[in-house]
Amino acid sequence: MIRRLVFWLGAILTTAVSAAEKSLPPILSDEIASPAAPGAVGAALFAAPDGIVWLTWVEPGATAQPQPMAEHHHGAEAAPVDAPPNTLRFSAFDAAAKKWRAARTVAVGHGVPASSADFPQLVVDARGRATIVWADGHGRAFLSTSADRGATWSAPAPVTRESNEVEKFSLAVLADGRVLAAWLDARAKKSGPPTGADAAQAAGNAEQLYARVVGDPGPDTLVDPSVCDCCQTTLTAFPDGTALLAYRGRTTEEVRDIRVARFRAGAWDEPRTLNHDDWRINACPINGPRLASDGGRVAAAWFTAADNEPRVLASFSPDAGARFLMPLRIDRGQPAGHVDTLILHDGALLVTWTENDGSVWLRRITPDFSADEPVALTPAGTVSTRVVPRLALVRDYVGGHTPAEFVAAFATERGLRTLRVSVPEGELLDAEKTCDCTPSAEQRQGYPLRGTIVAAQPASESVRVKIFELPGVFAAGPREFKVARETLATLPANRAFLGRVERRDGEWWLFDVRLLVEAK
Repeated sequence: MIRRLVFWLGAILTTAVSAAEKSLPPILSDEIASPAAPGAVGAALFAAPDGIVWLTWVEPGATAQPQPMAEHHHGAEAAPVDAPPNTLRFSAFDAAAKKWRAARTVAVGHGVPASSADFPQLVVDARGRATIVWADGHGRAFLSTSADRGATWSAPAPVTRESNEVEKFSLAVLADGRVLAAWLDARAKKSGPPTGADAAQAAGNAEQLYARVVGDPGPDTLVDPSVCDCCQTTLTAFPDGTALLAYRGRTTEEVRDIRVARFRAGAWDEPRTLNHDDWRINACPINGPRLASDGGRVAAAWFTAADNEPRVLASFSPDAGARFLMPLRIDRGQPAGHVDTLILHDGALLVTWTENDGSVWLRRITPDFSADEPVALTPAGTVSTRVVPRLALVRDYVGGHTPAEFVAAFATERGLRTLRVSVPEGELLDAEKTCDCTPSAEQRQGYPLRGTIVAAQPASESVRVKIFELPGVFAAGPREFKVARETLATLPANRAFLGRVERRDGEWWLFDVRLLVEAK
Protein backbone atom coordinates (compact mmCIF):
# COMPACT_ATOMS: atom_id res chain seq x y z
CA MET A 1 0.00 0.00 0.00
CA ILE A 2 2.86 2.38 0.89
CA ARG A 3 4.59 1.68 -2.45
CA ARG A 4 1.35 2.45 -4.30
CA LEU A 5 0.93 5.71 -2.39
CA VAL A 6 4.52 6.79 -3.10
CA PHE A 7 4.09 5.97 -6.79
CA TRP A 8 0.83 7.93 -6.90
CA LEU A 9 2.36 11.00 -5.24
CA GLY A 10 5.38 10.80 -7.53
CA ALA A 11 3.13 10.66 -10.57
CA ILE A 12 1.25 13.77 -9.42
CA LEU A 13 4.48 15.71 -8.85
CA THR A 14 5.87 14.65 -12.22
CA THR A 15 2.64 15.69 -13.92
CA ALA A 16 2.66 19.10 -12.18
CA VAL A 17 6.26 19.79 -13.19
CA SER A 18 5.79 18.71 -16.81
CA ALA A 19 2.60 20.81 -17.13
CA ALA A 20 4.37 23.86 -15.68
CA GLU A 21 7.26 23.45 -18.12
CA LYS A 22 4.94 23.44 -21.15
CA SER A 23 4.31 26.66 -22.99
CA LEU A 24 0.53 26.99 -23.17
CA PRO A 25 -1.19 28.80 -26.04
CA PRO A 26 -2.23 32.30 -24.94
CA ILE A 27 -5.67 33.59 -24.05
CA LEU A 28 -6.18 36.73 -26.15
CA SER A 29 -8.45 39.73 -25.70
CA ASP A 30 -9.30 42.84 -27.69
CA GLU A 31 -11.50 45.82 -26.92
CA ILE A 32 -14.89 46.30 -28.56
CA ALA A 33 -16.30 49.78 -29.01
CA SER A 34 -18.86 50.36 -26.27
CA PRO A 35 -22.48 51.17 -27.24
CA ALA A 36 -22.97 53.18 -24.02
CA ALA A 37 -22.77 56.94 -23.55
CA PRO A 38 -19.97 58.37 -21.36
CA GLY A 39 -20.53 57.93 -17.64
CA ALA A 40 -22.52 54.69 -17.94
CA VAL A 41 -22.50 52.38 -14.91
CA GLY A 42 -23.89 49.04 -13.79
CA ALA A 43 -22.95 46.81 -16.73
CA ALA A 44 -24.61 43.38 -16.79
CA LEU A 45 -24.49 40.60 -19.41
CA PHE A 46 -26.71 37.65 -20.30
CA ALA A 47 -26.20 34.94 -22.94
CA ALA A 48 -29.62 34.00 -24.35
CA PRO A 49 -30.49 30.45 -25.53
CA ASP A 50 -30.28 31.59 -29.16
CA GLY A 51 -26.64 32.59 -28.63
CA ILE A 52 -27.24 36.35 -28.54
CA VAL A 53 -25.48 38.18 -25.71
CA TRP A 54 -27.40 41.08 -24.17
CA LEU A 55 -25.63 43.98 -22.43
CA THR A 56 -27.52 46.32 -20.08
CA TRP A 57 -26.37 49.48 -18.34
CA VAL A 58 -27.58 52.77 -16.85
CA GLU A 59 -26.74 56.23 -18.19
CA PRO A 60 -27.01 58.76 -15.34
CA GLY A 61 -28.99 61.92 -16.06
CA ALA A 62 -29.64 63.81 -19.25
CA THR A 63 -25.96 64.68 -19.63
CA ALA A 64 -24.93 61.01 -19.28
CA GLN A 65 -22.43 62.03 -16.62
CA PRO A 66 -22.25 60.59 -13.10
CA GLN A 67 -24.26 62.67 -10.62
CA PRO A 68 -23.55 63.01 -6.88
CA MET A 69 -25.37 60.11 -5.27
CA ALA A 70 -26.93 59.77 -1.83
CA GLU A 71 -26.09 56.38 -0.36
CA HIS A 72 -29.23 54.41 0.52
CA HIS A 73 -29.12 52.34 3.69
CA HIS A 74 -29.13 49.16 1.60
CA GLY A 75 -26.01 50.20 -0.30
CA ALA A 76 -27.76 51.19 -3.55
CA GLU A 77 -27.18 54.68 -4.88
CA ALA A 78 -30.25 56.89 -5.25
CA ALA A 79 -30.29 59.97 -7.46
CA PRO A 80 -30.92 63.38 -5.90
CA VAL A 81 -34.47 64.61 -6.38
CA ASP A 82 -33.41 67.49 -8.64
CA ALA A 83 -31.08 65.38 -10.82
CA PRO A 84 -32.02 64.60 -14.43
CA PRO A 85 -33.61 61.15 -14.83
CA ASN A 86 -31.45 58.11 -15.50
CA THR A 87 -31.85 55.87 -18.55
CA LEU A 88 -31.77 52.06 -18.59
CA ARG A 89 -30.45 50.85 -21.95
CA PHE A 90 -29.38 47.64 -23.67
CA SER A 91 -27.56 46.34 -26.71
CA ALA A 92 -27.05 42.94 -28.37
CA PHE A 93 -23.70 41.61 -29.51
CA ASP A 94 -23.28 40.84 -33.21
CA ALA A 95 -20.84 37.91 -33.04
CA ALA A 96 -20.25 37.81 -36.80
CA ALA A 97 -19.40 41.51 -37.02
CA LYS A 98 -17.70 41.45 -33.60
CA LYS A 99 -19.46 44.61 -32.46
CA TRP A 100 -22.42 45.82 -30.42
CA ARG A 101 -25.62 46.79 -32.17
CA ALA A 102 -27.14 50.22 -31.67
CA ALA A 103 -28.24 50.91 -28.09
CA ARG A 104 -31.96 50.92 -27.25
CA THR A 105 -33.89 52.19 -24.25
CA VAL A 106 -35.82 50.11 -21.71
CA ALA A 107 -36.91 52.76 -19.20
CA VAL A 108 -36.26 56.36 -18.18
CA GLY A 109 -36.80 57.92 -14.76
CA HIS A 110 -35.69 58.35 -11.19
CA GLY A 111 -36.80 54.78 -10.49
CA VAL A 112 -33.76 53.59 -12.47
CA PRO A 113 -30.67 53.54 -10.23
CA ALA A 114 -27.18 54.56 -11.29
CA SER A 115 -25.29 52.18 -9.01
CA SER A 116 -22.04 50.29 -9.18
CA ALA A 117 -23.28 47.77 -6.59
CA ASP A 118 -26.95 47.11 -7.36
CA PHE A 119 -27.67 47.27 -11.07
CA PRO A 120 -30.46 45.92 -13.33
CA GLN A 121 -30.59 42.20 -14.14
CA LEU A 122 -31.90 40.75 -17.41
CA VAL A 123 -32.71 37.25 -18.65
CA VAL A 124 -34.09 35.95 -21.97
CA ASP A 125 -36.01 32.71 -22.50
CA ALA A 126 -35.92 30.28 -25.44
CA ARG A 127 -38.71 32.19 -27.23
CA GLY A 128 -36.77 35.45 -27.09
CA ARG A 129 -38.91 36.98 -24.34
CA ALA A 130 -36.81 39.28 -22.17
CA THR A 131 -37.39 40.12 -18.50
CA ILE A 132 -35.50 42.86 -16.70
CA VAL A 133 -35.63 43.82 -13.01
CA TRP A 134 -34.17 46.81 -11.21
CA ALA A 135 -34.27 48.05 -7.61
CA ASP A 136 -34.72 51.82 -7.36
CA GLY A 137 -32.39 52.43 -4.41
CA HIS A 138 -35.32 53.27 -2.13
CA GLY A 139 -36.39 49.69 -1.41
CA ARG A 140 -38.74 49.17 -4.35
CA ALA A 141 -38.18 46.93 -7.37
CA PHE A 142 -39.69 47.03 -10.84
CA LEU A 143 -40.02 44.55 -13.66
CA SER A 144 -40.48 45.05 -17.39
CA THR A 145 -40.78 42.50 -20.20
CA SER A 146 -40.36 42.47 -23.96
CA ALA A 147 -41.88 39.89 -26.31
CA ASP A 148 -40.22 41.35 -29.42
CA ARG A 149 -36.52 41.09 -28.52
CA GLY A 150 -36.38 44.55 -26.99
CA ALA A 151 -38.27 46.59 -29.59
CA THR A 152 -40.94 47.46 -27.02
CA TRP A 153 -41.15 47.02 -23.25
CA SER A 154 -44.07 46.69 -20.88
CA ALA A 155 -44.80 49.39 -18.32
CA PRO A 156 -42.76 48.82 -15.14
CA ALA A 157 -44.61 46.77 -12.51
CA PRO A 158 -43.66 45.82 -8.94
CA VAL A 159 -41.77 42.53 -8.61
CA THR A 160 -43.29 41.98 -5.18
CA ARG A 161 -46.25 43.68 -3.49
CA GLU A 162 -45.29 42.42 -0.05
CA SER A 163 -42.20 44.52 0.64
CA ASN A 164 -40.78 47.96 -0.08
CA GLU A 165 -37.36 47.05 1.31
CA VAL A 166 -35.72 45.00 -1.47
CA GLU A 167 -32.39 44.98 -3.31
CA LYS A 168 -29.72 42.80 -4.99
CA PHE A 169 -31.90 40.78 -7.35
CA SER A 170 -30.83 37.75 -9.35
CA LEU A 171 -32.85 36.05 -12.10
CA ALA A 172 -32.83 32.68 -13.86
CA VAL A 173 -34.99 31.18 -16.60
CA LEU A 174 -36.31 27.79 -15.49
CA ALA A 175 -36.53 24.86 -17.90
CA ASP A 176 -40.26 25.50 -18.44
CA GLY A 177 -39.62 29.14 -19.41
CA ARG A 178 -40.76 30.76 -16.16
CA VAL A 179 -38.47 33.33 -14.52
CA LEU A 180 -37.25 32.74 -10.96
CA ALA A 181 -36.24 35.81 -8.95
CA ALA A 182 -34.36 36.03 -5.64
CA TRP A 183 -33.47 39.12 -3.62
CA LEU A 184 -32.38 40.57 -0.28
CA ASP A 185 -35.27 41.86 1.80
CA ALA A 186 -35.35 44.09 4.91
CA ARG A 187 -39.07 43.71 5.65
CA ALA A 188 -38.34 41.88 8.94
CA LYS A 189 -36.32 44.81 10.27
CA LYS A 190 -39.58 46.70 10.65
CA SER A 191 -41.69 43.84 11.97
CA GLY A 192 -41.70 44.90 15.62
CA PRO A 193 -39.54 44.29 18.67
CA PRO A 194 -37.71 40.94 18.93
CA THR A 195 -38.88 38.36 21.45
CA GLY A 196 -35.69 36.34 21.84
CA ALA A 197 -32.12 35.83 20.64
CA ASP A 198 -33.14 34.26 17.33
CA ALA A 199 -35.77 36.90 16.70
CA ALA A 200 -33.30 39.65 17.49
CA GLN A 201 -31.01 38.33 14.79
CA ALA A 202 -33.66 37.71 12.17
CA ALA A 203 -36.01 40.63 12.85
CA GLY A 204 -33.68 43.20 14.39
CA ASN A 205 -30.32 43.07 12.65
CA ALA A 206 -30.19 40.97 9.52
CA GLU A 207 -31.82 41.14 6.14
CA GLN A 208 -33.57 38.08 4.77
CA LEU A 209 -33.52 36.26 1.45
CA TYR A 210 -36.78 35.91 -0.47
CA ALA A 211 -37.71 34.44 -3.84
CA ARG A 212 -40.67 33.93 -6.12
CA VAL A 213 -41.48 32.76 -9.65
CA VAL A 214 -42.32 35.95 -11.52
CA GLY A 215 -46.01 36.22 -12.28
CA ASP A 216 -47.08 33.20 -10.24
CA PRO A 217 -49.83 33.67 -7.64
CA GLY A 218 -49.10 33.15 -3.99
CA PRO A 219 -46.79 34.82 -1.50
CA ASP A 220 -43.06 35.44 -1.67
CA THR A 221 -41.02 32.54 -0.27
CA LEU A 222 -38.56 33.03 2.58
CA VAL A 223 -35.37 31.17 1.65
CA ASP A 224 -33.06 32.25 4.50
CA PRO A 225 -33.97 34.38 7.56
CA SER A 226 -30.49 35.88 8.04
CA VAL A 227 -28.21 37.05 5.24
CA CYS A 228 -25.50 39.64 4.63
CA ASP A 229 -27.08 43.05 4.06
CA CYS A 230 -25.75 44.16 0.70
CA CYS A 231 -23.87 41.41 -1.18
CA GLN A 232 -25.15 40.41 -4.60
CA THR A 233 -27.08 37.16 -5.05
CA THR A 234 -26.67 34.75 -7.99
CA LEU A 235 -28.90 32.12 -9.62
CA THR A 236 -28.31 29.39 -12.19
CA ALA A 237 -30.93 27.06 -13.67
CA PHE A 238 -30.66 23.39 -14.68
CA PRO A 239 -32.27 21.37 -17.51
CA ASP A 240 -34.33 19.30 -15.04
CA GLY A 241 -36.32 22.37 -13.96
CA THR A 242 -34.42 23.03 -10.73
CA ALA A 243 -32.14 25.96 -9.90
CA LEU A 244 -29.32 26.83 -7.50
CA LEU A 245 -29.02 30.09 -5.55
CA ALA A 246 -25.84 31.38 -3.89
CA TYR A 247 -25.50 34.35 -1.56
CA ARG A 248 -23.60 35.54 1.51
CA GLY A 249 -25.14 34.37 4.77
CA ARG A 250 -24.95 35.85 8.26
CA THR A 251 -24.92 34.15 11.66
CA THR A 252 -25.33 35.50 15.19
CA GLU A 253 -21.52 35.33 15.47
CA GLU A 254 -21.24 37.51 12.32
CA VAL A 255 -19.86 34.69 10.18
CA ARG A 256 -20.57 35.77 6.59
CA ASP A 257 -19.72 32.76 4.44
CA ILE A 258 -21.32 31.81 1.13
CA ARG A 259 -24.44 29.66 1.25
CA VAL A 260 -26.35 27.78 -1.44
CA ALA A 261 -29.98 26.65 -1.67
CA ARG A 262 -31.62 24.42 -4.31
CA PHE A 263 -35.04 25.20 -5.81
CA ARG A 264 -36.99 22.14 -6.93
CA ALA A 265 -40.62 21.08 -7.28
CA GLY A 266 -41.70 24.62 -6.40
CA ALA A 267 -39.94 24.68 -3.00
CA TRP A 268 -36.53 25.49 -1.55
CA ASP A 269 -34.16 23.06 0.14
CA GLU A 270 -32.62 24.03 3.46
CA PRO A 271 -29.71 26.44 2.82
CA ARG A 272 -26.21 25.18 3.57
CA THR A 273 -22.70 26.63 3.58
CA LEU A 274 -20.80 26.19 0.32
CA ASN A 275 -17.41 26.26 2.06
CA HIS A 276 -16.58 26.95 5.71
CA ASP A 277 -14.30 29.97 5.28
CA ASP A 278 -15.34 31.29 8.73
CA TRP A 279 -15.13 34.94 7.70
CA ARG A 280 -16.22 37.00 10.71
CA ILE A 281 -16.93 40.63 9.92
CA ASN A 282 -19.36 43.06 11.53
CA ALA A 283 -20.02 44.87 8.25
CA CYS A 284 -21.11 44.13 4.70
CA PRO A 285 -18.24 43.66 2.22
CA ILE A 286 -20.53 44.32 -0.81
CA ASN A 287 -18.93 41.31 -2.50
CA GLY A 288 -21.29 38.59 -3.66
CA PRO A 289 -20.61 35.15 -5.18
CA ARG A 290 -21.21 34.04 -8.75
CA LEU A 291 -22.48 30.77 -10.23
CA ALA A 292 -22.45 29.31 -13.73
CA SER A 293 -23.64 25.92 -14.93
CA ASP A 294 -23.46 23.51 -17.85
CA GLY A 295 -26.00 20.71 -17.52
CA GLY A 296 -25.76 19.79 -13.86
CA ARG A 297 -22.13 20.91 -13.49
CA VAL A 298 -21.66 24.10 -11.52
CA ALA A 299 -18.85 26.65 -11.23
CA ALA A 300 -18.74 28.85 -8.13
CA ALA A 301 -16.49 31.82 -7.36
CA TRP A 302 -16.41 34.14 -4.36
CA PHE A 303 -14.33 36.50 -2.22
CA THR A 304 -13.42 36.01 1.43
CA ALA A 305 -11.13 37.70 3.92
CA ALA A 306 -11.24 35.10 6.66
CA ASP A 307 -8.25 35.27 9.03
CA ASN A 308 -7.56 38.78 7.66
CA GLU A 309 -6.34 37.29 4.39
CA PRO A 310 -8.31 38.57 1.38
CA ARG A 311 -8.56 35.95 -1.37
CA VAL A 312 -10.66 34.80 -4.31
CA LEU A 313 -11.77 31.16 -4.29
CA ALA A 314 -13.31 28.94 -6.94
CA SER A 315 -14.96 25.55 -6.71
CA PHE A 316 -16.81 23.03 -8.85
CA SER A 317 -19.82 20.80 -8.29
CA PRO A 318 -20.49 17.74 -10.48
CA ASP A 319 -24.03 17.25 -9.16
CA ALA A 320 -26.02 20.51 -9.32
CA GLY A 321 -24.57 21.86 -6.09
CA ALA A 322 -25.05 18.83 -3.84
CA ARG A 323 -21.27 18.67 -3.32
CA PHE A 324 -18.50 21.16 -4.02
CA LEU A 325 -14.78 20.42 -4.34
CA MET A 326 -12.27 21.90 -1.94
CA PRO A 327 -11.82 25.40 -3.43
CA LEU A 328 -8.75 26.69 -5.23
CA ARG A 329 -7.28 30.08 -4.45
CA ILE A 330 -6.87 31.94 -7.72
CA ASP A 331 -6.02 35.60 -6.97
CA ARG A 332 -2.58 37.22 -7.17
CA GLY A 333 -2.32 38.29 -3.54
CA GLN A 334 -4.16 41.61 -3.23
CA PRO A 335 -7.71 41.00 -4.49
CA ALA A 336 -10.64 43.38 -4.16
CA GLY A 337 -12.96 40.55 -5.24
CA HIS A 338 -16.04 41.31 -7.41
CA VAL A 339 -15.86 37.95 -9.14
CA ASP A 340 -17.61 36.38 -12.10
CA THR A 341 -17.34 32.90 -13.59
CA LEU A 342 -18.19 30.82 -16.66
CA ILE A 343 -18.09 27.08 -17.26
CA LEU A 344 -17.24 25.61 -20.66
CA HIS A 345 -18.84 22.47 -22.07
CA ASP A 346 -15.67 20.43 -21.47
CA GLY A 347 -15.76 21.32 -17.75
CA ALA A 348 -13.12 24.08 -17.72
CA LEU A 349 -13.89 27.09 -15.51
CA LEU A 350 -13.12 30.73 -16.27
CA VAL A 351 -13.00 33.15 -13.32
CA THR A 352 -12.43 36.91 -13.26
CA TRP A 353 -11.82 39.26 -10.35
CA THR A 354 -10.37 42.69 -9.60
CA GLU A 355 -7.17 43.38 -7.69
CA ASN A 356 -6.73 46.33 -5.33
CA ASP A 357 -4.57 48.11 -7.91
CA GLY A 358 -7.61 48.48 -10.19
CA SER A 359 -6.72 45.70 -12.64
CA VAL A 360 -9.04 42.96 -13.91
CA TRP A 361 -7.70 39.40 -14.07
CA LEU A 362 -8.78 36.07 -15.58
CA ARG A 363 -7.81 32.57 -14.56
CA ARG A 364 -8.72 29.31 -16.27
CA ILE A 365 -9.25 26.18 -14.20
CA THR A 366 -8.75 22.99 -16.21
CA PRO A 367 -11.36 20.21 -16.47
CA ASP A 368 -9.13 18.29 -14.03
CA PHE A 369 -9.49 21.18 -11.55
CA SER A 370 -6.04 22.71 -11.56
CA ALA A 371 -5.39 26.41 -12.12
CA ASP A 372 -3.50 27.83 -15.11
CA GLU A 373 -1.46 31.01 -14.74
CA PRO A 374 -3.54 34.20 -14.31
CA VAL A 375 -4.02 36.49 -17.32
CA ALA A 376 -4.35 40.29 -17.04
CA LEU A 377 -7.38 41.59 -18.92
CA THR A 378 -6.63 45.22 -18.03
CA PRO A 379 -3.66 47.12 -16.58
CA ALA A 380 -3.59 48.59 -13.08
CA GLY A 381 -5.71 51.68 -12.54
CA THR A 382 -8.42 50.64 -15.01
CA VAL A 383 -11.34 50.14 -12.64
CA SER A 384 -12.49 51.27 -9.23
CA THR A 385 -12.40 48.63 -6.50
CA ARG A 386 -16.21 48.97 -6.31
CA VAL A 387 -16.77 48.07 -9.97
CA VAL A 388 -18.18 44.61 -10.70
CA PRO A 389 -17.01 43.20 -14.09
CA ARG A 390 -19.45 40.78 -15.75
CA LEU A 391 -18.99 37.96 -18.31
CA ALA A 392 -21.09 36.10 -20.89
CA LEU A 393 -20.24 33.31 -23.32
CA VAL A 394 -20.42 34.22 -27.00
CA ARG A 395 -19.26 30.78 -28.17
CA ASP A 396 -18.85 27.69 -26.01
CA TYR A 397 -16.19 25.08 -26.66
CA VAL A 398 -17.55 22.22 -28.79
CA GLY A 399 -14.40 20.26 -29.61
CA GLY A 400 -11.58 20.59 -32.11
CA HIS A 401 -9.44 23.71 -32.15
CA THR A 402 -12.19 26.31 -32.52
CA PRO A 403 -11.71 28.59 -29.51
CA ALA A 404 -14.32 29.50 -26.96
CA GLU A 405 -15.16 33.20 -26.76
CA PHE A 406 -16.71 35.42 -24.13
CA VAL A 407 -17.30 39.12 -23.59
CA ALA A 408 -16.50 41.09 -20.44
CA ALA A 409 -18.06 44.42 -19.46
CA PHE A 410 -17.18 46.89 -16.71
CA ALA A 411 -17.44 50.59 -15.92
CA THR A 412 -14.41 52.89 -15.78
CA GLU A 413 -13.96 56.64 -15.29
CA ARG A 414 -13.98 56.95 -19.08
CA GLY A 415 -17.22 55.03 -19.39
CA LEU A 416 -18.35 51.48 -20.06
CA ARG A 417 -15.70 49.19 -21.58
CA THR A 418 -16.23 45.81 -23.20
CA LEU A 419 -13.68 43.16 -24.17
CA ARG A 420 -13.89 40.11 -26.43
CA VAL A 421 -11.77 37.27 -25.04
CA SER A 422 -10.70 34.18 -27.00
CA VAL A 423 -9.81 30.99 -25.11
CA PRO A 424 -7.98 28.37 -27.27
CA GLU A 425 -9.56 25.54 -25.29
CA GLY A 426 -8.74 22.70 -27.72
CA GLU A 427 -5.09 23.73 -27.94
CA LEU A 428 -4.94 24.11 -24.16
CA LEU A 429 -6.34 20.61 -23.66
CA ASP A 430 -3.78 19.19 -26.09
CA ALA A 431 -0.92 21.03 -24.35
CA GLU A 432 -2.05 19.78 -20.95
CA LYS A 433 -2.13 16.11 -21.90
CA THR A 434 0.15 14.06 -19.69
CA CYS A 435 -0.36 10.59 -21.23
CA ASP A 436 -2.36 8.69 -23.84
CA CYS A 437 -4.91 7.94 -21.12
CA THR A 438 -5.88 11.61 -20.86
CA PRO A 439 -9.44 12.08 -22.23
CA SER A 440 -9.61 13.74 -25.62
CA ALA A 441 -11.62 16.90 -26.19
CA GLU A 442 -14.40 14.86 -27.78
CA GLN A 443 -14.49 12.47 -24.82
CA ARG A 444 -15.13 15.42 -22.51
CA GLN A 445 -18.28 16.47 -24.33
CA GLY A 446 -21.70 15.86 -22.84
CA TYR A 447 -22.52 14.39 -19.44
CA PRO A 448 -21.77 10.88 -18.13
CA LEU A 449 -24.80 8.63 -17.72
CA ARG A 450 -25.48 5.16 -16.35
CA GLY A 451 -28.53 3.01 -17.05
CA THR A 452 -30.05 -0.10 -18.57
CA ILE A 453 -31.13 -0.51 -22.20
CA VAL A 454 -34.85 -1.23 -22.60
CA ALA A 455 -35.20 -1.38 -26.38
CA ALA A 456 -33.54 -0.08 -29.54
CA GLN A 457 -35.95 1.65 -31.94
CA PRO A 458 -34.49 1.64 -35.48
CA ALA A 459 -37.50 3.34 -37.05
CA SER A 460 -36.94 6.51 -35.01
CA GLU A 461 -33.18 6.02 -34.61
CA SER A 462 -33.58 6.16 -30.87
CA VAL A 463 -33.26 3.96 -27.82
CA ARG A 464 -35.42 3.60 -24.72
CA VAL A 465 -33.43 3.28 -21.50
CA LYS A 466 -33.92 3.32 -17.75
CA ILE A 467 -31.35 5.62 -16.17
CA PHE A 468 -29.93 6.55 -12.81
CA GLU A 469 -30.35 10.19 -11.79
CA LEU A 470 -28.12 12.66 -13.59
CA PRO A 471 -28.29 15.56 -11.09
CA GLY A 472 -29.50 18.78 -12.60
CA VAL A 473 -30.24 17.13 -15.95
CA PHE A 474 -32.52 14.09 -15.55
CA ALA A 475 -34.36 12.40 -12.71
CA ALA A 476 -33.99 8.61 -12.43
CA GLY A 477 -36.41 6.67 -14.60
CA PRO A 478 -37.26 5.90 -18.24
CA ARG A 479 -35.94 8.15 -21.02
CA GLU A 480 -35.63 8.07 -24.78
CA PHE A 481 -32.51 9.29 -26.60
CA LYS A 482 -31.52 9.72 -30.21
CA VAL A 483 -28.62 7.43 -31.19
CA ALA A 484 -26.37 7.22 -34.25
CA ARG A 485 -27.67 4.60 -36.69
CA GLU A 486 -24.51 2.49 -36.54
CA THR A 487 -24.78 2.34 -32.76
CA LEU A 488 -28.34 0.96 -32.60
CA ALA A 489 -27.43 -2.60 -33.58
CA THR A 490 -24.92 -2.77 -30.71
CA LEU A 491 -27.48 -2.05 -27.97
CA PRO A 492 -29.06 -5.31 -26.72
CA ALA A 493 -32.05 -5.11 -24.39
CA ASN A 494 -31.60 -5.53 -20.63
CA ARG A 495 -27.90 -4.64 -20.71
CA ALA A 496 -26.43 -2.12 -18.28
CA PHE A 497 -24.31 0.60 -19.88
CA LEU A 498 -22.25 3.71 -19.36
CA GLY A 499 -22.50 6.51 -21.89
CA ARG A 500 -22.62 10.23 -22.44
CA VAL A 501 -25.54 12.47 -23.37
CA GLU A 502 -25.80 15.98 -24.75
CA ARG A 503 -28.40 18.23 -26.34
CA ARG A 504 -28.08 18.73 -30.10
CA ASP A 505 -30.48 21.01 -31.98
CA GLY A 506 -33.13 20.59 -29.32
CA GLU A 507 -32.89 16.79 -28.94
CA TRP A 508 -30.97 14.68 -26.43
CA TRP A 509 -28.44 12.23 -27.92
CA LEU A 510 -26.76 9.22 -26.33
CA PHE A 511 -23.22 8.46 -27.51
CA ASP A 512 -19.94 6.86 -26.41
CA VAL A 513 -21.95 3.88 -25.14
CA ARG A 514 -20.04 1.14 -23.29
CA LEU A 515 -21.84 -2.03 -22.29
CA LEU A 516 -21.07 -3.27 -18.80
CA VAL A 517 -20.01 -6.86 -18.22
CA GLU A 518 -22.94 -9.00 -17.10
CA ALA A 519 -22.64 -10.61 -13.69
CA LYS A 520 -22.50 -14.42 -13.83
